[in-house]
Amino acid sequence: MVKRQLNKKLIFILISIVIGLLVWLLWKYEVWNFISIDYLRKFTGRIRRLGFLGVLLYLVSFALGTMLLLPSLPFALLGGITYGTVLGIVYATIGDLLGASMAFVVARYIGRERIEKRLKSSKAFHEIDEGVKQDGWRIVVLTRMVPIIPHWLQNYVYGLTGISFTTYAFVTLLCIIPGTAVWIFAINTVGRDEGDAKRTMIYLGIAAVAIVVISYLPKWIYKKKILNNKQE
Repeated sequence: MVKRQLNKKLIFILISIVIGLLVWLLWKYEVWNFISIDYLRKFTGRIRRLGFLGVLLYLVSFALGTMLLLPSLPFALLGGITYGTVLGIVYATIGDLLGASMAFVVARYIGRERIEKRLKSSKAFHEIDEGVKQDGWRIVVLTRMVPIIPHWLQNYVYGLTGISFTTYAFVTLLCIIPGTAVWIFAINTVGRDEGDAKRTMIYLGIAAVAIVVISYLPKWIYKKKILNNKQE
């Protein structure tokens, strides 16, 4: 009991030290300047001026970030801000799909034993594996559109299941597009109306509603399918 309390105190002290260091670094180097609108515009302008190389670097960064378990939303928004709504959606979708596909391939063909060993005790792994056996591609739609299980985990887990790469990639692509399009459209629309707070809130509200609807539809369809199966 005493040892457990000491461990908790030690963890608390270490976390406090890390937070303190982060705050000090933020203050000393004025990191907030690098996330200002002006700096962001300069940064995205530099990427655009790189032309095809900039697009390539963006796609590679997005794919590697996805494989390294980083959230995809910041990468998607960066693509939208940099390349505009239409091209931003296209590039962000490609980058996200690349990362998801590469993680799938790594799990299935390159590091299968190691990843399987790590995920063996994961409840999410067994739920997805069982879902694939019973419902095939439908479980991909459900887990992609209702992100109860983190996307980065799904990418590796599906590589360990029996689903084919073609089915996984195609369904994942269809599921990536709606959410990516809504967020990029929202961020670019808001960016054009910086001075109008009311319009900004309206656009953010529309985006939030769209995300909720998009997320709920697959769950509703899945529940309806289960209900129909029981009635049969």
